[in-house]
Amino acid sequence: IVPDVLINGLKALADPTRLRILRYLEHSPQTAAELSRALRLRPPTVAHHLLELRKAGMVQVIVDHEGDRQYATRFEGFDTIQELLNKFVHGD
Repeated sequence: IVPDVLINGLKALADPTRLRILRYLEHSPQTAAELSRALRLRPPTVAHHLLELRKAGMVQVIVDHEGDRQYATRFEGFDTIQELLNKFVHGD
């Protein structure tokens, strides 16, 4: 049986827009509005992709001192997916 966490993580990574979001967030945390401008996408589209990345454990929300919600890459999420994939493929 394939673990749900692995399936959700791989689905999250299979989308080109989500990969672009992760690339932007790798440099520094950003708000959804900043990502929308950088990616030239509508805010609801970016919000959807950020939610999927959060559910997969690859993005986290940080509230700054002004109360703005910023999104940052959660590298532990990548490690988890990689470990689960290795265990599944190798039959551990």
